[in-house]
Amino acid sequence: MAPSQAMRVLLGLGASALALWTYVLLFVLSIRSGSFFRKPSEKETNELAIARDRLWNLTKSPLPGFFHHFYRLHNGPLKDLDLQLHYVANQEPRTQSGNLVILIHGFPDSYAMWNHLLQEPSIPIEEATYVAVDLPGYGGSDSLPKSDTMVLEALAEFIVAMREMFLKDDRTQNTYVVAHDWGGVLANRLAADAAVLADRFIIVNGPSSDLMRANGTQIFESSRKIFKQFRQAPWTNFGCLTKSIKTVSPVLRQLLMSGYIFAFNLPAFMVKYLGTGGNMAFIRGVNAIQLREKKPSLFKPEGLATILGPSVAECEATSSNGVNGANAKVYGPTVVQRAKSPGTHFLSMTSYYRDGPASKPWHKSLELIADLHAIDSAASESSSPARRRSSSSTSSALFTPQVRGMLHAPTTVIWGEKDVALGRQLCLDGLDGLLPKDSEVILLPRSGHWTPLEPQSRAAIAKVVGMYAIEKNNMLTGKPMTQHAAHVYEGATQMVKK
Repeated sequence: MAPSQAMRVLLGLGASALALWTYVLLFVLSIRSGSFFRKPSEKETNELAIARDRLWNLTKSPLPGFFHHFYRLHNGPLKDLDLQLHYVANQEPRTQSGNLVILIHGFPDSYAMWNHLLQEPSIPIEEATYVAVDLPGYGGSDSLPKSDTMVLEALAEFIVAMREMFLKDDRTQNTYVVAHDWGGVLANRLAADAAVLADRFIIVNGPSSDLMRANGTQIFESSRKIFKQFRQAPWTNFGCLTKSIKTVSPVLRQLLMSGYIFAFNLPAFMVKYLGTGGNMAFIRGVNAIQLREKKPSLFKPEGLATILGPSVAECEATSSNGVNGANAKVYGPTVVQRAKSPGTHFLSMTSYYRDGPASKPWHKSLELIADLHAIDSAASESSSPARRRSSSSTSSALFTPQVRGMLHAPTTVIWGEKDVALGRQLCLDGLDGLLPKDSEVILLPRSGHWTPLEPQSRAAIAKVVGMYAIEKNNMLTGKPMTQHAAHVYEGATQMVKK
């Protein structure tokens, strides 16, 4: 067996061992905490049903001023699948009001994770259009046949459609994409490969998979070279052993923090049981730690309703308003299937970790390429100098090979430094080299991974989003946002400003 083959076999065995170890560990932890054998009381069951009805009943407003909508996908490989994305918005389609803000959630959430942020005082709800979408396979959006780059195609088509629905024809208004976790991973890819979709991407604790891979490879190679010195002369270079371990520790730490990802790549029946076993102990555990409370509750109706999506009862309720011109709003068949089978729902959400939307080559459909070119052409003819500059810097990225992971749209990264899922060294080191002009990285030292949910960090994100939401004539171009975030979050610091 060749050395490279042997290495691949060893890595495969190591990944399998880590997956099984994490799988068992997650169940052991849920048993120790008491959540595995805990059954909901009748009161809790009723509270969950009420929360799901409030968030997912299509005949009701999920939060003040917002209503349910669907968008049917029709580009490229999605054309004949009759799939739709669910979203909520504070404007009816075809109306025009200010800038457009599109919010994209991560795992294991849905549009509803943004509800509290959208009600922050800093959000000018009447002065802009806000659209919070469910990712394919989450919440009320249909599942795709495969959650690979079809996800990128669906999101890009959706953003184009929202621009056409809510922005004026002269394109004097701006589009902002706000994304967290998996939404941030996908937003990084959009900013790299379809940058004209938005005037700015605001990415919250969502890494660039290309940067993580590059940092991980660099750290591993450095550690390997140091270890080689130890191996050549163990007694004289014994210090190289500890130095090698210390050098590679960020990668090892990230592997341990990401053990659940390996567990999500186990056979389907095991993944389904991970999401449903012990009365959904894993989901309830994730929901319990999102706010980083000292004494987290094992039952949070609103959080569980956000993750679980519509039940069969909500799927049976319809609205008289149209779906892309149809006569009624109804959840798609794959949503109904997931509502009937929590295991299928969990398998659908975790498919992003198996199917490779973060790294696989994206071959855009002809329809999407035409749409991106049209947006870029409109920007190049804009009366705004900033928009013309943005167009000139992104148009070449549509058709010319670029540095892998390089972003081509102004980007604001907001990062909670207490993130237990994503290590700072792998996610942030070298990030300034991928960011274009008019980009910024803001650090929130006391916040964890779910920054849009924690009250302090939520206020900081809302402050930044709110200022861009009412921006006119690109008045904020080049201006730092860290100082504004610091008004509501003491200690917010600027890591990068370009």
